[in-house]
Amino acid sequence: MLTISSRGVYGLTAVVELGRRHGLGTVQIRDIAKAHNIPQHYLEQILVTLKKARIVKSHRGAQGGYSLARTPAQIKVLEVLESVEGELEVVPVRKREGVLEFFWTSLDQRFREILAMNIEDLILDMQKVDSLVNYSI
Repeated sequence: MLTISSRGVYGLTAVVELGRRHGLGTVQIRDIAKAHNIPQHYLEQILVTLKKARIVKSHRGAQGGYSLARTPAQIKVLEVLESVEGELEVVPVRKREGVLEFFWTSLDQRFREILAMNIEDLILDMQKVDSLVNYSI
């Protein structure tokens, strides 16, 4: 069974947070960690991995921190997850043989289609959900 680890969850959370603040300057690790209850040292390791994957970039100095290396529209959810998790598969290719091979392959394709959404669309979806949840009379 495919399970996204805490590295994937925290990595995607950090990228979404940077996407929400895109164009507003850098964001310090401690601010992301505090806002999302992520261990700061662990987040530092994840951001280094995301930097090597050219998803985020770091900035030095008093106003230093992290920002996205590209626009939120140019970064796919799958790219973020695979950069910190490795290749994601619902069922490993080596185990897809047999009568259900077509099913596992189709499931994997649909899974990848869902994760092909970009960070900008994910943020917009989050905002829609938030507006529905926060609606009051």
